[in-house]
Amino acid sequence: MATTDLPSKLGSELERIVLERIASNRLVLPAMPSVPQRCLDILREPDFNVRRLVKELEAEPVLALLVIRAANAASYGRSATLQALDQAVVRLGSRALRTLITEYAVNELFESSNRRLKEANRRVWEHSVVVALLARDIAALIGTVEPDTCYLAGLLHDIGKPVLGAMLLEIDRKLGRATPDWIDLRAWTQIIENSHRKVGVAVATEWKLPDAITAAIRDCSDYDGADRASVGNVVRLSNALAKREGYTTGPIDTADIEALIMVGMSMLGADPSAVDRLVTGIGCRIPGGPG
Repeated sequence: MATTDLPSKLGSELERIVLERIASNRLVLPAMPSVPQRCLDILREPDFNVRRLVKELEAEPVLALLVIRAANAASYGRSATLQALDQAVVRLGSRALRTLITEYAVNELFESSNRRLKEANRRVWEHSVVVALLARDIAALIGTVEPDTCYLAGLLHDIGKPVLGAMLLEIDRKLGRATPDWIDLRAWTQIIENSHRKVGVAVATEWKLPDAITAAIRDCSDYDGADRASVGNVVRLSNALAKREGYTTGPIDTADIEALIMVGMSMLGADPSAVDRLVTGIGCRIPGGPG
């Protein structure tokens, strides 16, 4: 094997291993952290038990603090600041709690001790947050889909990328190499671009995410003409808008992006000037990502 062929051939072998594991259901997926998982299980109940949920949240102090902060931020001018967790849970309600808890769990997938993977994950995280924010705003604008569902779908649409990156790094270590420096960066990136959708769908299935979110993860490139005002179509438009604004993890085709935006606006019946106002200053709204 020629030395110059080694990176591409090893890259192809890594991709083959990952796809084979997906096909045979032997892919070891990251489990949702136990406390968020139990909280979401409780929230799936029609009339969830507040006391049970509070007990679970108390086992995860950081998450409990986030719930209290979110409840106080959502107070809409109420003078009383909440400090009791049970009151915060009641104020937020099940829908907002599901969004907050899922976001908290997802954040862990973007963390890495590897410098290069951490930087790559930071770019994916920023892109995903921008897509999520735009998806929620566009959903509220058109009024035909649930904004919080669109937010989560936007946040998770590229979830396969950090998961697959970590998998490739682990395979790389097992081959006796400490970092991905041995493989050409373009080949490494191409493996992730080619395969992350399948990995993302596998994670969504493992985590029992709603079908609308799984569908948005499955395909973020082509609009669904059969269900024009769908969560997936909102995410597709938001994805194109985020890329146009420079929040992307790779090179883009400007003409293709503009075409996707134009089709998406028409598909959703969105007012272009109103959408442009939503996009303005979007970067200032990105919260802190993984540490």
